[in-house]
Amino acid sequence: MGLIKAAIGAVGGALGDTWKEAIHCESINNKILMKVGTKMHDGAARSSNTKGTDNYISNGSAIMVETGTCMLTVDNGKITNIVTEPGRYILDNSSAPSIFAGNIKDSLKDVLSRFTYGGTPAAEQKVVYINLQEIPDLLFGTSEPMPYFDPYYNTTIELKCFGSFSIQIPDAEAAVRFYTEVCPKGVDAGDLTAQEIFGRDQYKAEFIQALLAGLGSLSDQGVRYSSIQTHLPELAQYAAKNAVDWTERGFQIKKVGFRGPVTLSEDSKKRLGARLEADTQLDDRVQKAMMNKSIANGIEAMGSNEGSGGGMMGIMGMGQMMNMGANLMGSYNTQPQQPVPPQGGAPAAGGWKCPSCGTMNTTNFCSNCGEKKPAPPASWKCSNCGAENTTNFCSNCGAKKGEAAPAPAAPAAWKCECGAENTSKFCSNCGKPKPAAPKKYKCDKCGWVPADPEKPPKFCPECGDLFDENDVQ
Repeated sequence: MGLIKAAIGAVGGALGDTWKEAIHCESINNKILMKVGTKMHDGAARSSNTKGTDNYISNGSAIMVETGTCMLTVDNGKITNIVTEPGRYILDNSSAPSIFAGNIKDSLKDVLSRFTYGGTPAAEQKVVYINLQEIPDLLFGTSEPMPYFDPYYNTTIELKCFGSFSIQIPDAEAAVRFYTEVCPKGVDAGDLTAQEIFGRDQYKAEFIQALLAGLGSLSDQGVRYSSIQTHLPELAQYAAKNAVDWTERGFQIKKVGFRGPVTLSEDSKKRLGARLEADTQLDDRVQKAMMNKSIANGIEAMGSNEGSGGGMMGIMGMGQMMNMGANLMGSYNTQPQQPVPPQGGAPAAGGWKCPSCGTMNTTNFCSNCGEKKPAPPASWKCSNCGAENTTNFCSNCGAKKGEAAPAPAAPAAWKCECGAENTSKFCSNCGKPKPAAPKKYKCDKCGWVPADPEKPPKFCPECGDLFDENDVQ
């Protein structure tokens, strides 16, 4: 009895699945990364096919591809077709035969195959759409402050910031990589949204890691904390460039936007505030102003003395204070003091910088860590020009230590309009000057380079800056 039911189910199911279908992508917005294709007329009253099997697409079925999507056909777990051009396509390589596509013999074989599996198909096909549009408004924030070494103050401070970024799956190759590495698989695997991915701690941590690498690059360039706000576009580019793991998964950071300034943690505010106050008090003029204020307050208090002697004692006290103040003020240098460079700047004459901790010293051992003063590098005389050097190459002629200087590069040749070959600035045949090299442009605000550097657009598409002579390289 079970065999008869299986046979009936195999025949009925095979006939239901041999109908050609029309597969399309339902609404896909800028929050969805992957969407599974559905049958256009599934469940419609006018449809004659009411017994088709889900995830079973017969040969000859039509598949619609929308603009800005990449369509993948998956047959028994294997990607068989990849399409990014919008339009209507006919499936002709499905493992599901259709009598309406002329596969009568194959349909009979499919019936026998279903019979051995209890009347159900032993195959699975589905259509998957990958969104190639830019996916914006993915939020980020620093739950913990990020360390930043300020080269001006020679200390590490803590920064906090928040904002949003956008990602994009750029092409068909990336779409296949994204489906393979990230998307859920299986019969019940449904749509995939951006929030399902970037709401996870793993991706948040990887983004902050890329942002930290960007901050490290700014620190290496000598950018102090107070100037970071003017380097935010550059920091965003560094973060996008350092998200290497995301490129391997098929998507990349497109843009990064900061919502508000990069701020200091409370502890860093206190430390920098104390440092700034200390630096200010090193100025003689500030010291004199503070002393004047203290003396004025003292004189006022002594002048109002109402004790023994009354006002006379107050006047005598005022005189004593004035003499004392004059003596103290005379001990200060009347010339404005030059600002003291922060630790880590140029060493004083005869001083040296500790290679271990960076402390400036004038003795033979580091006052901070005890490191011995490094021996001066041995000098050598260039055999080519006779200059004294301590590095591996001559500072005068460029010759390598122990070798002769490299021969100068031959001047580049150019061809005049008259046909003569030249290497000088004027043609030796007709006297015309050497044509100027074509101008190449690069945005001086954000560093964006046009696809054709000689023909830039009127405005930079990244930051909106006008292309002019300031952008010529």
